[in-house]
Amino acid sequence: MKIQEGYKYSSKPRGFFRAVLATWRVLKDPDDLEANVDEAAIVEIYFNRSKFGKKIARWDLLAEELLEDHPEVAEAMKSRRRLKRIDQQHLASMPVGSFGHTFASLSLERGIDPNIVEPIPGNTDGDWLMAHLYETHDFWHVLTGHYFNMNGEYGVSGFYMAQMPKFSFFAFFLSILTLQHVWKKRDSLGDIVRAFCKGYDIGSKAKCVVGLDWENIYHRNLDELREELGISEAGTLPSTLSLAA
Repeated sequence: MKIQEGYKYSSKPRGFFRAVLATWRVLKDPDDLEANVDEAAIVEIYFNRSKFGKKIARWDLLAEELLEDHPEVAEAMKSRRRLKRIDQQHLASMPVGSFGHTFASLSLERGIDPNIVEPIPGNTDGDWLMAHLYETHDFWHVLTGHYFNMNGEYGVSGFYMAQMPKFSFFAFFLSILTLQHVWKKRDSLGDIVRAFCKGYDIGSKAKCVVGLDWENIYHRNLDELREELGISEAGTLPSTLSLAA
């Protein structure tokens, strides 16, 4: 598959030993998110694109169950709606308070490159769902008000679980990460549990955002968009970015 300009990592599974090395590096220092983002991408992509990973995670089954619970996702899944390369500078030029401007402000401030991974193929419903969640993950942070940090990741994880409660393997994987994180930083348990529960509560009350046509809502006012989607109790973004949100 042709690599689009700006994408840094291949979506193809890497070798087993490279994935093991990346796993060790992430586990060695889980708090260094900036240093670990590249290694974590290798681990996640290797697992989810591998035959073993697909068998364990059961993406195709999850896609079927998602359609049963949220038939409104069918259009996006059937058409294989995908996200084009994100132009952060263009989004940053949008009106203050818009979803696009807020996302650009947050990602640029945090040094996050939303185009870090080459687009993942989405030939089956399960592959599409996996690729869609990878491509739009950072958007979920902004939409739900969870900053790009450890607590924010758990908040978005809670939102995921509320929107896709049958994603059992995700819950299992998250529990392992929680155990590993708390083992090294025991006083953080309360914070991450509260973040997860808050995200779950928000997600259980909101409309399903899987399959959302993100490219057509960049210009939308973030507060109005949240109200429309039923996200009335979104998390709080940093006060330093209040003008952007």
